[in-house]
Amino acid sequence: MVQVFTVGKTEWRTKGAATPQLADVTGPPEVLVEGSLHWVTFVGMGGDGPIFGIISFDLADEVFEEIPHTPCQRFVIREYSLSVLNGCLSAAGLVDALHFDIWVMKQYHVKESWVKQFSFDPCSPGVWPSYSRIFPEFICAMKNGEILLRYDDNSLVSYDPVEKRFKTLQISGLPNYFQALPFLPSLFSAKATMNL
Repeated sequence: MVQVFTVGKTEWRTKGAATPQLADVTGPPEVLVEGSLHWVTFVGMGGDGPIFGIISFDLADEVFEEIPHTPCQRFVIREYSLSVLNGCLSAAGLVDALHFDIWVMKQYHVKESWVKQFSFDPCSPGVWPSYSRIFPEFICAMKNGEILLRYDDNSLVSYDPVEKRFKTLQISGLPNYFQALPFLPSLFSAKATMNL
């Protein structure tokens, strides 16, 4: 069952049963794009192994939708994540031991608009074997064109796709384990928007 709570209201509203794909989602939504929350979900098994999909919840209409998947269906689920790249939905993940791909949906909800933006070897010299886990997590693309990645749940690494070079970022005071989330500040006050 899906329940929705609106800030400023006093009770939860029931929106009916969850879609089958939503039942295979664990954790909070990964990204907000085009007014919808998005999750990676297990769809089923195919000839090459598990098949994953993207499910969204439109916050205005309060409906679930399946989002057209990237042409690549081979992502490893534990290393597959969604993010926002230049305002567009992006999917990043490990395809095999030597390829970490980042796809961008240039036109929202249009399957043919998925474009492979970046592809690199996560085991490149200078990164592996520095880390015990070779699977990076894509955090965001930075203004300088580099990609911010998290390795081992405790290290931030930037990747320069032009120079094809990795650099471990030395940030003092980071805890042993952390989660990194991109943040875009807003000039709108939540209190003013919701008349609180």
